Amino acid sequence: MSAPAILNSLRVRVVAIASLVLAVFLGLTGIALERVFRDTGRELVHEHLQAQVYALLAAADPAPDGSLPMDGLPEPRFALPDSGLYAMAREPGGRVLWRSRSLLDRSLDLAPPDAAGVARFDEIEAPWGERFLVVAYRVRWELPDGAERVFDLHVAESRRALDKRVARYRHDLWTWLSALAGGLLAAQALVLTLGLAPLRRLASEVRAIEAGEHSSVSEQQPHELRALAANLNHMIRVGQRTAEGHRNALADLAHALKTPMAVLRGAAEDAGPDQDALRETVLDAVTRMDEALSYRLRRASAASERTLPATIAVESLAQRVCATLRKVYAGKPLTLELDAPDTLHARVDEGDLTEILGNLLDNACKWADRRVRLTLRGADVERGLHIMVEDDGPGIPPRERTRILERGARADEDTPGQGIGLSVVHELVVHQYGGQVEVEDSAVVGGACIKVRLDVPVS
Repeated sequence: MSAPAILNSLRVRVVAIASLVLAVFLGLTGIALERVFRDTGRELVHEHLQAQVYALLAAADPAPDGSLPMDGLPEPRFALPDSGLYAMAREPGGRVLWRSRSLLDRSLDLAPPDAAGVARFDEIEAPWGERFLVVAYRVRWELPDGAERVFDLHVAESRRALDKRVARYRHDLWTWLSALAGGLLAAQALVLTLGLAPLRRLASEVRAIEAGEHSSVSEQQPHELRALAANLNHMIRVGQRTAEGHRNALADLAHALKTPMAVLRGAAEDAGPDQDALRETVLDAVTRMDEALSYRLRRASAASERTLPATIAVESLAQRVCATLRKVYAGKPLTLELDAPDTLHARVDEGDLTEILGNLLDNACKWADRRVRLTLRGADVERGLHIMVEDDGPGIPPRERTRILERGARADEDTPGQGIGLSVVHELVVHQYGGQVEVEDSAVVGGACIKVRLDVPVS
């Protein structure tokens, strides 16, 4: 797999980002823990050296002649040459009063304490290259004859032991942190495998749709993917309806051109000396063909450009349509009622809904005596947008209710009338939105009742 393909993997990206964050976090944690351990070790050495200072002071017995004998050393390492633990006492002027046997004949370049009775902790490098941790302590000692002796007591310990402990701790720390990182990465891979399983199933269902094995994806998805699955199914249905609309448009076009073509053929076969009549016949037939072509091309173009529409406020759009029709039929004593919740929203193309409502209401206004009623609802049980238009006109006879909804020849589509508007609405509702149109008698106002259901998401 190429590098760009790997980077396009959601799983690889998540693992890479999480690994980077984990490496930075554990790295900083390891550095902090190591530093804390080192500082704690230094503090322990400091306390140990200070305890040795007090033990040496307990063993010291300054003599009047200026010497500083030690009566028993508190730590055997002071007597062991090059043991790593050293002690030395000297006057403030620099004269060495006493040194431990572990120091042999060497001297340490030590800074004097800040003040008497105050220990000073420091780190130095000996002339032979070894580093030491040192405690310096200034003592004011009162002799039996009342005289006062001042000397500095230094206790130093090599850093070798501390460095070894830090090295062991560092090794163990980074070993465990590495094991922890490996365990966390493995757990993360397992979590991603389980967490992304619904996405993989959804992708598999989409591939099955592409292969023609399924017609939709399952909407039984985790909460975060339900809207995606619903929108995918809606887009699939829109695509299927668009393809069906294209087939119907071609069938309509062939049907619409059949009669003008027959007229042209007959006119050409029967052409006589009267060329003017032939010209008029041909021009009329060509005009009808051109109108049919333009109409079908406009419908096909609109269908091919359909994408997933935005959610619109249905009540607001219905108010605008009703206001327009009130102006159109201002000369007719007509009451146009609207019953729709102002919170109703639907995912439907605004132009399509305007055309549907406009045709239904215009049709009702033409045939109504005094009253037209528009009702809009969004149903949860039967999914979709429900539209009902009622009028108090003569109604539609039962024998005509099926005929006015049928698709067929469009010779009458430019003629205003009840059946024409409903056939246009029926074609748009059924082939673009997978809905249905029903014609009944109105139980409220007494005339016709047209019920339309659009298979679109509502809220």
